[in-house]
Amino acid sequence: MIRTIFLFAFVFNCFTIFSQKNIVNIDSIIKADSYTVFKNISYGPDKKNNLDLWIADPESKTPFVIYIHGGGFGAGSKNAAYTKNNFKRVKRLLENNISFATIDYRFKNNDDFLLSSLNDAKRALQYLKFNNEKFNLLKNKVALMGVSAGATSSLWVGLQDDLSDQNSTDPVLRESTKVSCIVGMAAAHSLNLNRWKEMANVDEDYLKSIFEKYLGKMDTEKWMKRSFDKDYISEVDFFEKMDSNDPPIFIINFGGNRKPKNIADFHHNPLHAKVLKQRADSLKIKNVIYAPGIGIVDKSNQGLVDFIVENLN
Repeated sequence: MIRTIFLFAFVFNCFTIFSQKNIVNIDSIIKADSYTVFKNISYGPDKKNNLDLWIADPESKTPFVIYIHGGGFGAGSKNAAYTKNNFKRVKRLLENNISFATIDYRFKNNDDFLLSSLNDAKRALQYLKFNNEKFNLLKNKVALMGVSAGATSSLWVGLQDDLSDQNSTDPVLRESTKVSCIVGMAAAHSLNLNRWKEMANVDEDYLKSIFEKYLGKMDTEKWMKRSFDKDYISEVDFFEKMDSNDPPIFIINFGGNRKPKNIADFHHNPLHAKVLKQRADSLKIKNVIYAPGIGIVDKSNQGLVDFIVENLN
């Protein structure tokens, strides 16, 4: 009975992460509580490359979390971190001496599809590592946290080999992309659509019908052709690149095991969490995974903030 009550409360609290309503008045909070906050820092050349950074302790170096919002790679903003329930978690992190960043990024497009979004998440991490002295951050104590598209971006950055480019003329891009842990809510286990077909037991025509609705006026034929191109798959299939050196992961996906009816059903499907757990267990990667709709509940009952605190200390 106690476990059932806990699980209900846990699921309810995590579910509020998806809402972007009821934004708190950040300026009032900053003023009232004397937080050190840098707003709208430019971390890259595009106008969408902005982040807010909350400093837990201006006097000493601190670990930090980067939050990547959701929105299907085509909507949303860094302000998603400032809903009432989400900001409660931000404050808990700050109280545990963990700084917090929330980012904007470029959206999907017909030129490089999802790569702009993914590479912006990577660059935001590298920017903060490069500027760790300026912002008093511990560059080797970092967590990535995201919802939906942001969750999958977090996994893409964190669950593959170091993405630093030591030959780049841009010193930011020479920074390591290795992190201490990853938190994903409504995450996909890969961006390789062949894996989605296999997971949901659907054919390519069915998948195309889903993507036609998702892409709207964008070029569906071009997207589908590129999505099954082996070079593109190699860039986005982080699942293939997972190994035993990867950091701990915390995943929660809601819903039941049903045939996906839209892109949200597909991307948020609890089977993604199941596949990630199987892979993490086989590689002995520490994991805390919840997919209560299909009976996966980590025996630790650990919440996401406690998971981050544990892995950044």
